[in-house]
Amino acid sequence: MDTRKLTRLASLIAICVLSRINFQLIPNVQILSDIILILAIDGKLDEAIIVNAITMTVTSFYLGFGYWVIFQIVDFAILSLINFIIFKKINKTDLTKALALGGSGFIYGLLITLMQVLIIDAGKISFIALYVGSIPFDINHMLGNIAIYFILIKRLEEYITGKKHFRSLT
Repeated sequence: MDTRKLTRLASLIAICVLSRINFQLIPNVQILSDIILILAIDGKLDEAIIVNAITMTVTSFYLGFGYWVIFQIVDFAILSLINFIIFKKINKTDLTKALALGGSGFIYGLLITLMQVLIIDAGKISFIALYVGSIPFDINHMLGNIAIYFILIKRLEEYITGKKHFRSLT
């Protein structure tokens, strides 16, 4: 891995960690989702998984660590893989990216709920009851992903994916 790529990934992780901690008061609205999924959409699945795993691990020391951290890492890896595969076959327009980011925000909640019911609760809690309770948060995640994409990520996408580089200040 060259220095430029390593520096870009470290910067993305720092942005994701800081924004995740500072936006924790807004349920399920995260810049992290957009950055990870834009990397996957652009064909950088390995980078998406690296940013995902390190960000989730580091922020867990501040926000709390538990079984859900593993679920979050696995969930974002699955969504990254899905978007990586889909965008190999379809045209990458702003609209298709926004729809994918929004849909991924909603699917994120479904996958987390499935993992929780199947692995942790082993049928003690009704999937339907748990999922219905998460729908408002999933809607926040979906709308947040779309808004963050159009407000911020779209403008920085070439830097996030490494197609453009920040100029040196020296």
